[in-house]
Amino acid sequence: MRFATAFKRQSESSNEKLVIERYFSSDWLPVDSPCEPLPIALNLQSLYEQILQSLLPSSQRPTESLSDQVSRLGELQKKQTELQKLESRLQKEKQFNRKVEINAQIRILKSAISQLEN
Repeated sequence: MRFATAFKRQSESSNEKLVIERYFSSDWLPVDSPCEPLPIALNLQSLYEQILQSLLPSSQRPTESLSDQVSRLGELQKKQTELQKLESRLQKEKQFNRKVEINAQIRILKSAISQLEN
């Protein structure tokens, strides 16, 4: 069993449409595991936000909205993918001067990733 939800936002072109930005899911759980009750909420919007918050991989910053947090997590995922590509390119590279350039790019990416995580 696994819980999943998507972050939805208003479309920029039309206020009537919703755009699915990103999916979030929990880890796989045994079927017979006890279910936790739904969070207490006064409306569906706050219930949706609380459920989505519980599935996000990192905690929310004090002044950060839910949409800002989701966009930060999207940026973090892009940077991590780019870091993996650079590291694999570093392993394949033979020339020393190019390895130095790639290592510099890796250091910059790692510092950007740590800023997004913290």
